[in-house]
Amino acid sequence: MRFKLSDLPGLAMATLLGPAIMLLFLASYGVWDHKGTPLLSAFATNVGITVGIAAIFSRFIRDWDAPLVLLSVLVAVVVGVIWMQQSGRGDGALITTIKWIGVVDFLLLNVVILYQVVKYGLLPILDRRDWKRAAEQAEQ
Repeated sequence: MRFKLSDLPGLAMATLLGPAIMLLFLASYGVWDHKGTPLLSAFATNVGITVGIAAIFSRFIRDWDAPLVLLSVLVAVVVGVIWMQQSGRGDGALITTIKWIGVVDFLLLNVVILYQVVKYGLLPILDRRDWKRAAEQAEQ
């Protein structure tokens, strides 16, 4: 299999996303000096596997507009929630609504990505298999 231009986002994700998530985990939970248990290695393994799978399937995402917009909205929601919590407005209907917007946005992001993976990755494989079977049956 040859590398294509569509593989560049996956290569960037595989290279940068794993360490970024690991740093976010270390900073969020303050486990920089965690020793004596397999917590960090187990988490790093899970992050590595997840990022690797995401990088592999990013090859089949042809239209990056919708995923990037939804990801930007998700980042804005996270920043907004953090800002509201630090400013003392961490409870109430507004912050709950913003959190729900983040949840719905995350679900939409997953649906958009899964749709493109199925459309550009799985369906062409199934079509080629059907064409091959039809050609074999036509020969008989």
